[in-house]
Amino acid sequence: MSLKITGGHLKGRIIKTSSGRDTRPTLGRVREAIFSMIQHDIEDADILDLFAGSGALAIEALSRGAASAILIEKNRKTTGIIKTNLDSLELRARILNADYIKAFQILKSESKRFDIIFADPPYDLIEPDRLASEISEYSLIKPGGLFILEHAGNIVPEDVRKIKTRRFGDSAVSVFHYE
Repeated sequence: MSLKITGGHLKGRIIKTSSGRDTRPTLGRVREAIFSMIQHDIEDADILDLFAGSGALAIEALSRGAASAILIEKNRKTTGIIKTNLDSLELRARILNADYIKAFQILKSESKRFDIIFADPPYDLIEPDRLASEISEYSLIKPGGLFILEHAGNIVPEDVRKIKTRRFGDSAVSVFHYE
């Protein structure tokens, strides 16, 4: 399967995704909606893409002017697809092949902080409010930063930092603002 980049200097370029049930790529219309919501925050932003899958969200952000990206993906095969996508588009980004908690520990030890964090975790494995809290606990987001979370549409995150949620069929995207 493949996806098209929806905006920026790489608009229209194709990226590969894993076949089968290993990943659930963020659809083009959802990516367009996400980037429409945060269009004024992308330029020169430092990006973290959790549960990166194909890397589509980080690649989209880099295409639209983000300064840097780190992608976290646990599945080694999928990590290879991310590397292939980055190489084919001549983009530079760091890939961490690790469980997200281990990656959080590494990033905290390096004092890494991000302007925007994207997460599209397996819906049945990660509770959205817990993930939003863990981002704070590990001090991964800069003051004024945004956390964009794709989750099951029947879940309504209660975290006080949530500023909006948009539904897309069985899925939803919530945006959290960190002071």
